[in-house]
Amino acid sequence: MATLSFADLKAKAEETQKENGLVFIAKDGKEILLRPLLHLSKTELKNALAHVKVIENEDFDFEVRLDAIDQILVVAADRKDAMKKSLADLPTESRMEIFSAWMEAAQGPEASSSTS
Repeated sequence: MATLSFADLKAKAEETQKENGLVFIAKDGKEILLRPLLHLSKTELKNALAHVKVIENEDFDFEVRLDAIDQILVVAADRKDAMKKSLADLPTESRMEIFSAWMEAAQGPEASSSTS
């Protein structure tokens, strides 16, 4: 008979978070794990998806969309306060770089598209 336990599921989820998340070294020199969307709590996911809608809506001006990017990174962070402080002192280009790297990490390894 197969058995599932909360502890086993939690351990598996934490391992997957590390594999598909992005580690960011914060302003304080300590690691922050930016977790993939599918590994957020129900409330965090709801907040993150609201920010995704803002980011994707070109009717919003750049500053509003950039703020939504910052907010989604904070939601995904396992150390939210440290992420806020780090983002506050980074230029726009750097914040976009973190967001892009986090999105790429969450997609996991791509299949090879070699044509040779």
